[in-house]
Amino acid sequence: MRKSIVAISKGDDPEKMVAEVFALLGGVENLVRPRSTVVLKPNAGHPAAAETSVNTSPEFVAAVIREVWKAKPKEIIVAEAAAIGCDSMHVLDVSGIGAAAEAAGARLIDIKKEKNLINIPIRDARSDLKKVKLPRFLLEAEHLFNLPIFKSHASMVFTCALKNMKGVVQDIVHQQMHMTDLAAAMMDVWSVIRADLSIADLIRPAEGFGPHTTIPVDFGCVVASKDPVALDATACRMVGLGVDKVKYFEAAADRNLGNFEEKDIEVIGRTIAEVHKDLWFPYIAGWETWPEYTFHASNACSSCESLVAFTMEKLKALGEYDKNAGCHVVVGSKRDDEMPENVDPNNVILIGDCVKRFRGKGVGHWSAGCPPLEPHPLWVFIDREDHYEMEPDFRERMARDEGPWVEFIKTMKREKSGGDEKQSAAEKPETIG
Repeated sequence: MRKSIVAISKGDDPEKMVAEVFALLGGVENLVRPRSTVVLKPNAGHPAAAETSVNTSPEFVAAVIREVWKAKPKEIIVAEAAAIGCDSMHVLDVSGIGAAAEAAGARLIDIKKEKNLINIPIRDARSDLKKVKLPRFLLEAEHLFNLPIFKSHASMVFTCALKNMKGVVQDIVHQQMHMTDLAAAMMDVWSVIRADLSIADLIRPAEGFGPHTTIPVDFGCVVASKDPVALDATACRMVGLGVDKVKYFEAAADRNLGNFEEKDIEVIGRTIAEVHKDLWFPYIAGWETWPEYTFHASNACSSCESLVAFTMEKLKALGEYDKNAGCHVVVGSKRDDEMPENVDPNNVILIGDCVKRFRGKGVGHWSAGCPPLEPHPLWVFIDREDHYEMEPDFRERMARDEGPWVEFIKTMKREKSGGDEKQSAAEKPETIG
């Protein structure tokens, strides 16, 4: 098997680092055809300022645009479909990406507002997503470059190159992807639209309880590869996150999208050892972290495991943890005889589509999805009712929850740091609220 090449640059100047990874991969003139249309897909999912590391750095995006112009393309487009319920152009504005991109000579397109869509069937779909409508401009562009930021993520443990391409679809498909196996659906999308190159922003990646309540960390790296799987796996190794903790690498391998085993990847530029710095991923804590609850978690995937961890901590932040103590949490692909017996059905919380069949038997309260939308398991605990679709006040309720959650994270980070009150600006929790 041919090895995948991943380039790593380290420094404090985004423009120099971007130029270096292009050079390591053969030079921008060999990666971009003259007179071509180049589409850049950043991570601009939520309205948050640049310093939060919720979105790709605007300076990084501008640096890529300026480097790509050296190859004399006809046009550079920055395109995004923000998270469900978020306005893409508003996110590009608040994040600073929009102004930076336009100043560097790129045109902005909101994928959600595109009407000229092409219906693409997904052959041999691994999820329930059998087709996807994609904008014509995206399919007709000569080049598509993927510009993610690396950050922790409640429903996927982390997000970087592979997950960022979820933002090429409109809200209705976003929601469909959460109502099936999200990891498999992500790879199904990749099977019909692939980025030529992924260039990841690890200048100030985010640890902690992302993707919204981020703790940016000064890391100072840019990572690039034509293989998004190899890039993600290398980024995980750079930050001390074992690829065995993230099961969607298996979904990528099943689709033959790239290499994630270290022996199949050649790292050029800086080595992993030179740039390594462990980041904090509280989502991979064990079930024993919350002894007041009983977990029935056979065959639970990393997505639901991380989402449950997020939910447990957010219950604490909102003063709901003790109120719900004693609950039985059911998650993962389970046999009937693994369900809790002789338990008040009102105290059974069902997480994810794997356990949907038990809801049909009148057991517990259910949060639908694979994995569910991030706040839904939390609200199932609090409301003691099912949550399975986007409610009209979805974003407003998330915003109301955010204040106490941010304060909780600040306290948790101080405790993790040994009570050091002199936290650097880069390590202070940031929020979209």
